[in-house]
Amino acid sequence: MAFFFHMNQRIYNYSLHLLARQDYSEYKLKKKLLSKPDNTLEEVNEVIEKLLEKKLLNEENYKRLFIKKWIYKGESFSKISMRAKAEKLEIFAEEFQIIEEEMGIKEEDSLVSLIHKKLRSKEIPNGFPERQKLKEKVLRFLISKGHDYSDAKDGIERYFKSSKSDS
Repeated sequence: MAFFFHMNQRIYNYSLHLLARQDYSEYKLKKKLLSKPDNTLEEVNEVIEKLLEKKLLNEENYKRLFIKKWIYKGESFSKISMRAKAEKLEIFAEEFQIIEEEMGIKEEDSLVSLIHKKLRSKEIPNGFPERQKLKEKVLRFLISKGHDYSDAKDGIERYFKSSKSDS
């Protein structure tokens, strides 16, 4: 019995060490703890229960940080919620909007920022084929971040029109 308690204590202490360094979701922490060959599912579940009881493992805090991290990287709501599902988190549009408002960042701002980021060191070509090729490249980049095709296309057109009038 003392050995069993010792194993749980070891896992518990390791969990505290991990949580002191960064937030984890229940799923992510469980996965991390089970990656250690000495840890059994039963022991890990007991430790996670204890952490939840003591409110040391907070899914809501983790979810907020998760959303913020990906908003800063310019990802759209749909892409962030896909990433969240992979971590067994469910993100609602209302939560996302609240966090966007708190951060003062809207999806349109994110789109513009990503376009600037992709084109900051590039010269906008004058020739039609080269210009189209660059637009398509930026469009693929924005879509890879989960932004809607039509929104991305509109954003690119606005950017290119404004850059044309600047020169």
